Amino acid sequence: MNPIAEFSTGPTYLARGFGLLREPALRRYVVIPILINIALISLIVGLLGWQLDAWLDAWLSGLPDWLAWLESLLWWIAIVLCTLAFCYIFTLLANLIASPFNGMLSARVERLITGHEPESNLTLAGEMADGLFGELRRLRYYAGKALLLALLSLVLLFIPLANLAIAPLWFVFGAFMLAFEYADQPMGNRGMPFDAKIARLRVRRWRHLGFGSVVTLATAIPLANLVVMPAAVIGATLLFLDTRDDPPAL
Repeated sequence: MNPIAEFSTGPTYLARGFGLLREPALRRYVVIPILINIALISLIVGLLGWQLDAWLDAWLSGLPDWLAWLESLLWWIAIVLCTLAFCYIFTLLANLIASPFNGMLSARVERLITGHEPESNLTLAGEMADGLFGELRRLRYYAGKALLLALLSLVLLFIPLANLAIAPLWFVFGAFMLAFEYADQPMGNRGMPFDAKIARLRVRRWRHLGFGSVVTLATAIPLANLVVMPAAVIGATLLFLDTRDDPPAL
């Protein structure tokens, strides 16, 4: 599979997701996630947004003199990382709260496209428990990878030129994380175990990375981010349907 072609295909799924937002059969499952997004964005911006400049100034003012030459670079790295952190924290919280609605939205998308909904072979209580424990295991997985990347970033910070790679590395990590977050909806509806989900993403890793990248960028755009979550759920479901017959990753 051509990585460039695969990566460039990923963003088309978010565009297709936006195109289906007004589909009458999906409308009721789109409204609740949007309302949750509005509430969360208002809360996060209210708690963090207005103090960002003050926090950055206070942090940079505490730099020792021998690191003064890094101030401009650290400012831009901090801005990028804060923006990415907003995207990821917002998405994690939004998906955690809206997970039941996103699962139903994904199932309705499948019924719209294929004529039938997926079967998880779990009871309603089992599906709720599976969703909660799945979310916690995914957060643990993210935390482990983020810790390793944080250690690498600390090393790169003191290497000229190499430190420019810090923000792109975090962007790639976050893009994969968001791709996993949304792809989990159609996979979770089938009761797939965690390791099988990871293996499924690896089959089309470049396509998922392209999808996660455009979702990350869209989440950072004011107003557009209000409807990114339902559009991303729809897009991830379409991506899964297009690749579900791929052989498992080696």
